[in-house]
Amino acid sequence: MIPHDPDEINRLIGAFTDLQEHWENDPDAFDWSRLEALARAGAHAYNECCGPSFHALALDGIQHGEFHERFLAYSLNADFDPFKLSKAGNTAEEIPVIDHASLADSALWNPSSARMHASLMELARQRFAPLADEIRRSNPPSSHPLFMTVEACAESLPVDLLERISPELAREHHGEARKQSVDPIEGYLSAAEVVVESNTKPYG
Repeated sequence: MIPHDPDEINRLIGAFTDLQEHWENDPDAFDWSRLEALARAGAHAYNECCGPSFHALALDGIQHGEFHERFLAYSLNADFDPFKLSKAGNTAEEIPVIDHASLADSALWNPSSARMHASLMELARQRFAPLADEIRRSNPPSSHPLFMTVEACAESLPVDLLERISPELAREHHGEARKQSVDPIEGYLSAAEVVVESNTKPYG
């Protein structure tokens, strides 16, 4: 695709919406290869300086299901970088290309979101664990080039890894205060339910 082309983003999200409607209407007959092809086409559609990324438009703030779970998996396989920071406008500050906080909140009660969140945590461990001590040794840690990324995507870093980098960030993004900020009407999966749901594979 043409980098940072908002028209291309519109075409991608239009195709995504069409495929989602096909899946909702007849999930058993849905051709997953079409979604995989779309994920490859939009893997780097970050829409820098022009608005939200393709992935933010597709995944943020919605109730996730198998369709979204597969889309994220296909996107990651196509080298989508969920920890990339991007400007949504010409003067806006850099933000993650997906909303990690929203996904972490959804993961507390939605099994698909929980598996999506787990996949990002696994990727975060691979990405940031080798650099954790280096970041923390920086004086101050916030001066390290990756600290801004860690802070912006903190909800998708495993708590033990985040504690190695910054105990303050770990308390802020994984502590009781954060859990209490989630809408209590949604409820939570118990620890046992999380284990059961995480072992339930929606697809092979």
